[in-house]
Amino acid sequence: MNTLETSMDAALTQERSIIRSGATVEEYIDFENNTEERHEFHNGDILTMPGVHHRHAIIVANLIGILFPQLRGRGRIYSEMLKLNIPAFKRIVYPDVMITLGDEEFVENDSMRLVNPIVVIEVLSESTARYDKTDKFEYYRSLPSVQEIVFVAQHRRSVELYRRQNGGWMLFDITDETAPATLHLLSVEASITLDDLYA
Repeated sequence: MNTLETSMDAALTQERSIIRSGATVEEYIDFENNTEERHEFHNGDILTMPGVHHRHAIIVANLIGILFPQLRGRGRIYSEMLKLNIPAFKRIVYPDVMITLGDEEFVENDSMRLVNPIVVIEVLSESTARYDKTDKFEYYRSLPSVQEIVFVAQHRRSVELYRRQNGGWMLFDITDETAPATLHLLSVEASITLDDLYA
């Protein structure tokens, strides 16, 4: 990553901050429906979300572009504009990418709050990596429907795939040194090479 990219990333990815406490879910949804920016809900707190680097947007677009045709007729792939409901932790968050199979389930009367993804994918940045790989990782694992969780490095060709297996989670590292250098999502029978992911 060059100096220009580093400075741009710092400018675009400010720390998350609480802008309101003690809110109900209904108040959060009303607030979110009346603002152009996205916010997360954390057990009564409404939090701002950092901006994203252009590389983040490219990677998300590549994921959707490559995986969508493979899922056609079997499932759906959603971008970062759809919320995910985490009832065990009283959280509502925006994963970068979610994949479903079969019928999607949403919170009653809210078609923008998904409850049953099979795969959740996060594109990591310097400002979000710690949160994504600790707190969010725990949130996603609490959902019975989730079978695979993926963390994609933004500025280097590296992917971490966690797959639910034998009552636990198995880690698979995908880099240019692995053969093949391909992310295989067994739960949805879809895949993407690192070359396509980082094109």
